[in-house]
Order: sequence, then C-alpha cells, then structure tokens
Amino acid sequence: MSLECPYCKSSDCVKRGKRRNKSGIKQRLICNGCERQFVVDDGFKKMRHKPSVIVRAVHQHVDGMSLSKVKNHLWQHDGIKVTRWTISQWTEKYSNFLKSPALKSKAKN
Repeated sequence: MSLECPYCKSSDCVKRGKRRNKSGIKQRLICNGCERQFVVDDGFKKMRHKPSVIVRAVHQHVDGMSLSKVKNHLWQHDGIKVTRWTISQWTEKYSNFLKSPALKSKAKN
C-alpha cells in the first residue's frame, strides 16, 4: 500500500479493519513501523455529521439560501439539528475545498 503513516511517515502500512460510527464507515490502517492505528484524513476529520450533510448545507448556503433556511431544511428533511453558527463555520471551512474550477471562475466574474 502506498499510504504514509501520519506519525512516523513510514510507507509500510496495512489494512486493519473498518471504523464505524454515525458519520460512516472508514478503512482503518496500522503502521508496521510504529504500530499505531490511523484513518486516512478525507478532509472531514473530527466532524460529527456525515460529509454528505455538510456538503449539502454548504452548497445550499453558497447558492443563496439563508442560514436559517438551511438550518430549517436540514431539520425538516433529515432530522438533523445544527445551529446557524455551525453552518456558517462549515461554509467558511469547506467552501473553497468543495468548489469546482467552474464555480471558482464564476465567482471571479
């Protein structure tokens, strides 16, 4: 496997089962050098909600919906309670990460 251990930077890593929680299933790995377990960071590290929910909320807010409307939409359609501040923080953190090159050029114009 060509993954690198985040602790000792060794490339001698093997699969070690899967980690399951409410945000989804991720492949767990173990480093044969330092014998520490880790999960590859996908950009949504330590987030309580599923990446799909975060992505949808950010896109709705960037597309023009108010924070209150996005909050109400998540509550009514998915049963997820988040604050407007949380959605604002997600937008600040992930809007550049989620934008495609087409959206970036549209934003510049």
